[in-house]
Amino acid sequence: MTRFELSRQFAEHMEMERMNLGLTQQQMAGRLDLSLSAYKRIINGTTDKIDLYVIYKLYLVTGKLAYEFTDISDPYLNLKKKIMGLSPIQITYIETLIDFENSFVAKHDDYEDYVTVYVPTGNMEDGMVYDSSNIEKRNIAVYRKRYGSQISCGIRITSNHLHPVYNKDDILLISRKSIRDGDTGIFLNRDTGCAYVRKFYQTSPCRLEPVNGYGETFYVDSTKKEEMDRWIKFGCVIAKIR
Repeated sequence: MTRFELSRQFAEHMEMERMNLGLTQQQMAGRLDLSLSAYKRIINGTTDKIDLYVIYKLYLVTGKLAYEFTDISDPYLNLKKKIMGLSPIQITYIETLIDFENSFVAKHDDYEDYVTVYVPTGNMEDGMVYDSSNIEKRNIAVYRKRYGSQISCGIRITSNHLHPVYNKDDILLISRKSIRDGDTGIFLNRDTGCAYVRKFYQTSPCRLEPVNGYGETFYVDSTKKEEMDRWIKFGCVIAKIR
């Protein structure tokens, strides 16, 4: 991407943000400590040089970082964007997790062989209520060689409600990759806050079937946004440790 292309993207996004905020160009220029003519030079492409101070003021006005005014797509930048949308309490919680991971890395040279395992403290029956969870580390060197970075976390099974497919103390290794037809996934229902371990079948409508025949089969019409939005695909089960 050239300097000109990047500056044009920035200017276009800045102008769209101005309209979303319901500000006139004069008002937007004032909030950025710019003259109206200077603001117009930016959005008209007369100049491709944007002062750092303008970027700083733009952040104060919109709450957005500079990269969010471009079409740049990067997983780490997108993660920062998601974190910025959280409440201060949620961000503090995430900071404790980051501190925990940094501390673990500092003490273990083989940290890449480990996975973070979530141990739910709530009810693990069908329609699991994850009241809270503890965190533990598990060495999965053999599985890491096989699956590499696909493994993002683990979930410990804490009851026998999913027997005989999953037993108490099994660890499910979870990938955040897309859940495909026939995969077993972890699905979160936004309405109830409950989590379900289900086999996913891409029929019409899609079916979320219990892994052991115990529990309700859910039907989700992929053509209806309201039904799709009701479910969060947390991840795909790619292996279990017994």
